Amino acid sequence: MADPKSQTDVPDSILYNEIAIRNNFQVLEYSRTCHAALAGIAAGILGLTGLWGFGFYIFMVLLQAGIWELKSNFAWNKYFFSRSLIINHSFVGGLFTYVLLWVFIYGIVHVY
Repeated sequence: MADPKSQTDVPDSILYNEIAIRNNFQVLEYSRTCHAALAGIAAGILGLTGLWGFGFYIFMVLLQAGIWELKSNFAWNKYFFSRSLIINHSFVGGLFTYVLLWVFIYGIVHVY
């Protein structure tokens, strides 16, 4: 017969603090927006056009997701409900910021 103590060591479900999760989402969205702005400026200065520019954004999103993984010591489930949220949360909002600054800086540096 198994030891009853060993069966109760593993929790059935993980409990999350709603305020902490909301704060994590706010921090993730703020950092995604700032990172998209910096990536857009870099893409504009580098003179990326077309699909290379969008590929650069996707690369930067994946780089940021990797940084978040390292920062959380690969224990993403302590901070978010799903691992995919690190990549796709505010992806489109960051894309709009990225395109805005990409086109603006590209126009300033390479056109005028």
